[in-house]
Amino acid sequence: MTREARQAGEESAAKARRLSALTPEARRRAIRAILEARFSIAAFEKIRQAEPGYWRSPRNEMGRGIYGEAMREKQRLRTASDAQLRAETRAIGLS
Repeated sequence: MTREARQAGEESAAKARRLSALTPEARRRAIRAILEARFSIAAFEKIRQAEPGYWRSPRNEMGRGIYGEAMREKQRLRTASDAQLRAETRAIGLS
């Protein structure tokens, strides 16, 4: 393969990656879907907002721990590449 052909192939691949980049909104939706599938985060947020006393109680220590793990995962997903997010959404059956 000539250098020109290799360079043309690399440019074509780079262009395809740029064109298929996730928009910020698509990234937010993907992250939310991943978190919901893994952690049922909506249920935790509902309890957290509706019953703050229970949320802070010793009886809910496990729930707060799971929620904390979900928030750490959210931070990790925010820095993930588009390809990683796509792989994660495929793993949970969304694409």
